[in-house]
Amino acid sequence: MRIRYLQNKDKRVKDFNTLIESKFPTLLDEKNPQIYLVAGGDGAMLGAIHDTIDSQIPYIGKALGTFNFLMNKIDDDEKFINDLLNDRVKIDIFKTHAIRAFLDGKKLGEAVNDVILGDKLTGYHTFSLSTSTGDFQEFEVKGSGICVSTTIGSTAFNYNNNGRILPLDSCLLSITGVVCNRFLNDIVPFEEVRIKSNGARIYLTNVESEILDEGLELVLKKGSEISIAFLDKNEFLRRRIEIAHRYRK
Repeated sequence: MRIRYLQNKDKRVKDFNTLIESKFPTLLDEKNPQIYLVAGGDGAMLGAIHDTIDSQIPYIGKALGTFNFLMNKIDDDEKFINDLLNDRVKIDIFKTHAIRAFLDGKKLGEAVNDVILGDKLTGYHTFSLSTSTGDFQEFEVKGSGICVSTTIGSTAFNYNNNGRILPLDSCLLSITGVVCNRFLNDIVPFEEVRIKSNGARIYLTNVESEILDEGLELVLKKGSEISIAFLDKNEFLRRRIEIAHRYRK
């Protein structure tokens, strides 16, 4: 299997970077990869996906971060890379999608984790929410913000905002309100979402974009397909179920 290593500068991956540079240098400039290798934590994986989202190539992660929800525990790095190069590694691939955002027809970009509208915790905005599936029809809510999360992002801000953790390979979105006057904590099919507001800022996976002024409309659609590989599917599923049990602890 042809591998491209997407190097990053996280201090925790220094030794792994050295291993690649000294023993597998061709992985740094593979021009026609079949899989991307990423080392670090979930942030490293999200950054790699964001930078290469148009490639439609699967990602596999070496866990060196804190939570490692999207990464794999690998004990013998050199053996693993050799086995992966020679197609001796069994992997399970989960497929999901990013959110593609448009403001009045203009493409803003894609969000791997979530689209968050708001400004600050003490901010106050009015939001009107509609979905093509009919789950919401000009549903009006007032508060600090709204979070629309992908399956990948459901363990990030959405999780801390009491949103539900979504199966990674499901075609769903989690929508939660941030300090709102009405309860908003729903799971909807991953179809078109339309949002209006009166000046809320738009963030695509923590990156500030535009302002959703009155009279404008933010449209969220299914974006690029993302494929993430795991060495132990059952362990990955167990960890997601485990964090979903937080209310029992």
